[in-house]
Amino acid sequence: MMEERRYSKRELARLYWPKTKNIKSALKNLRQDIKNCPELVEALQRTHWNINRHSYSAEQVRLILKYLCEP
Repeated sequence: MMEERRYSKRELARLYWPKTKNIKSALKNLRQDIKNCPELVEALQRTHWNINRHSYSAEQVRLILKYLCEP
């Protein structure tokens, strides 16, 4: 069970893609997973999600876990 807190994008990408050697690839994979789930994108937008931020709020992490399941 993941702790409910703010996670950096790098940290969360590494949790979802632990075997990816390049962090940029892990980030790309996470972005693609989010993009492929329109319901998640819509829910994140309701939280004032900013694609340029370097972290996800605890609320955004809860949504990601809900739609993508826990890593």
